[in-house]
Amino acid sequence: MSEFDIINYKNCITNLTSSIQKHFGLKPFYSTNEVADKLLEEKDYQNVIIFVFDGMGNAIIDKNTTESHYLRKNRVSKMLSTYPPTTANCTTAYLSGLNPVATGWLGWTSYIKDLDICLDNFPNCDTLTKEPFLEKDIAYKKLPYEELGNIIEKETNGNVKYYTVFPSFKENGCKSLKEFEHRIAKICNQEGKKYIYAYWTEPDMAMHQSGTCNNLVKKILNQISKCLKSVERKTTNTIGFVSADHGQIDVSPIALYTYYDVMACLKRSFTCDARTPFFFVKDDKNDEFVRLFNQYFSDSYKLFTKQEIIDLKIFGEDKPCEGFEDLLGDYIAIATGDHYFMLSPESHMFKGHHAGLTLDEMSIPLIVIKN
Repeated sequence: MSEFDIINYKNCITNLTSSIQKHFGLKPFYSTNEVADKLLEEKDYQNVIIFVFDGMGNAIIDKNTTESHYLRKNRVSKMLSTYPPTTANCTTAYLSGLNPVATGWLGWTSYIKDLDICLDNFPNCDTLTKEPFLEKDIAYKKLPYEELGNIIEKETNGNVKYYTVFPSFKENGCKSLKEFEHRIAKICNQEGKKYIYAYWTEPDMAMHQSGTCNNLVKKILNQISKCLKSVERKTTNTIGFVSADHGQIDVSPIALYTYYDVMACLKRSFTCDARTPFFFVKDDKNDEFVRLFNQYFSDSYKLFTKQEIIDLKIFGEDKPCEGFEDLLGDYIAIATGDHYFMLSPESHMFKGHHAGLTLDEMSIPLIVIKN
């Protein structure tokens, strides 16, 4: 059995979104999620919601709750993240309904070739210096996609309305989980059919700072349960598919910037994510880079060439987006242990992290609320 067996584009995020497409009468992009299909066939729901709670993988639920907990009792199945299991990749899969290879949203950071920059996608800043770029929304311009909800609304001639609910980092976003719950219920109780995408940043943020199993995580999971119960109680003719973008594991850092011989082989910062970094190597340093990387890091990472990764199709089997190969760099390292790379002394210190190839990072729940 290969570690790559836990990447499965027949049982992942985009199979759930394909079920949503099928339910609303559209041709799905991919094979559908059979469990979701059966639930959606039970009746003609007025409201279909996808809840994404960042980082709330199956292992996080199992470590921090009892068997009688609401999240466990309402979990009907398990599925997998798209790869790598990290927010920019996986939430884009939810929003677009497309696998990462088709959108180019592969991780936190992207190399934008025509601008020759390493871009942190969401904050729109330089990967190494964290200085914001003057041009706004570079990632969305260079790696564009259409949101699935807009496609559904258009293809149904407006008979299904699309709504999104986000935290306060978005304009008019919710400042609390209570406001998040109230806004979803309010939308559901309006007339007409609706497809709602609802995203919340926890428990991911807390676990980055405090690790994956502690009282704070338990408290947040209880708050999420209370939120879901309330939405279920306050609405009618509603089905909600509750999941996550990815899980997390407890990690230790590797200060890559202190390995001067490795750093001397690189053209620029690594991109994608700290547990699946893409390396851009100087033309005359390939052999030296491979030798040094395996000498230092083979216990924590497996190193692949760009072509090996393309052949493995770990980002999906679709037709690649324009410029896909330029995003990948020359070598891709995949974390199979519990370490992550720090790019500079100013890099965040994490107790919990994700984006590597372990089941705890990849496995996410399919929890259902309905009335």
